[in-house]
Amino acid sequence: MRQRVTASVGVVALVAVVFALNFYRLPVVALTPGPAEDVLTRVKVRGGTPVYDSKGRLYLTSVGIDDDVRFYEALLDFANRDVQLRPRTEVFPEGETSDEVDRRNVADMVNSKSTATVVALRELGYSIEPSGVEVDDVVAGTPAAGRLETGDLILAVDGHAVTSTDQVRTAITRHRVGDRVDFRVERGKTRSAVRVQVGAVEGEPRVGVVLRDRFPAPPVEVTIETENIGGPSAGLIFTLAIIDRLSAEDLTGGRRIAGTGEIALDGEVLPIGGVVEKLVAARRQGATVFLVPRDNCPDIRGARIPAGLRVVQVATVDDALRFLRQPAAGATGC
Repeated sequence: MRQRVTASVGVVALVAVVFALNFYRLPVVALTPGPAEDVLTRVKVRGGTPVYDSKGRLYLTSVGIDDDVRFYEALLDFANRDVQLRPRTEVFPEGETSDEVDRRNVADMVNSKSTATVVALRELGYSIEPSGVEVDDVVAGTPAAGRLETGDLILAVDGHAVTSTDQVRTAITRHRVGDRVDFRVERGKTRSAVRVQVGAVEGEPRVGVVLRDRFPAPPVEVTIETENIGGPSAGLIFTLAIIDRLSAEDLTGGRRIAGTGEIALDGEVLPIGGVVEKLVAARRQGATVFLVPRDNCPDIRGARIPAGLRVVQVATVDDALRFLRQPAAGATGC
């Protein structure tokens, strides 16, 4: 009788554990291949500037994020080669809510389109220089927190007028950690002086702001229509699509080309996250070429690359253009 009771209690406890595990939310997110969209169809040019069609496709790629992973879902994800489980803090930093992350991703996408337009028009021969510097974000817990605000227009640093992020960064790095930097900012309709102490990030003088260059209205009005996709990682493909639409040359050559990478104003292609999932998303759309930031190559080595997809590493937009124009001219995989 005692054994029967003990066995019954054990079964009940096991059922309770199994039931509880089904509701246990793990501190991870699941990354999955997201939508891939042909950007060429989404680039709109106004103002009478000639535009050109292409025979191929240029796909931006994205990653799906499941931030509500339960225990048994994780077991299934482990068995799926197209899914990666990553620590939740990699996507949602501690102290930030999901809404805050979403807002930042939307802002990053807007900035990515603006930067891509400037880089593309410069590649096409237009002269475009920044006309101002805006505070794009203030990092919590840094000297700038509570002193500078998102949206502040920086007019001068230490009494010297500035019009570009490079000028602001140079002025800050002239200081030593513990010094104070004097900013002249425009906030709304008010101009004021703001003094911020210099901190250190990896030993370098920093105040804790993310800056963005402001530009005058571009000589060509370009818009890119996207839906439900955030972050900066489509910058390279945005840039190439604008160049392709405004050039008689067909950069695609009839191919289905996909890629990823944040674009910097100097044309550098910066690494991003979720590149392995993006390879799968690209191949599902029939892409045969994937342009990847050179610094993401370590993420790809050892990963399963879909059959029929050629991976080409690029460090700059010029690298990408060189490959598209001459695919056999020394393109390098990862």
